[in-house]
Amino acid sequence: MFNHLFDLLAPHMLILFPSSRIVQPAVQSSSRRPSSVVYDNADQHVWQFLAAFALHGSLEQHQALVTMLREKILDDLLAVSRGWFTTEQDRNTKLGNVNLFLNALGLDCSQISLSGLGM
Repeated sequence: MFNHLFDLLAPHMLILFPSSRIVQPAVQSSSRRPSSVVYDNADQHVWQFLAAFALHGSLEQHQALVTMLREKILDDLLAVSRGWFTTEQDRNTKLGNVNLFLNALGLDCSQISLSGLGM
């Protein structure tokens, strides 16, 4: 049953995130983005759900999850590294969400190198 559910949801993983479905307001300044804490709080449940998939999935399912979520993970980590947050709480929420998923795979966002990604 788990494998069947995974196969059904796999093509739609990114649209599970509320932040992927919400159109964000236009950026006023190229160096700062609006606070995304509302989006991050809504996304937290999806990260938890995907962490549960990671905990119970096979190695092949882990690889599929990482491949499908790679862009989302890197976007979130780049936003943190570029300082696109007004408060430390916003930053910690974003990192905590990504780590919910990565920790289930035995990883941590501090292990991901962002060099060569337009930093």
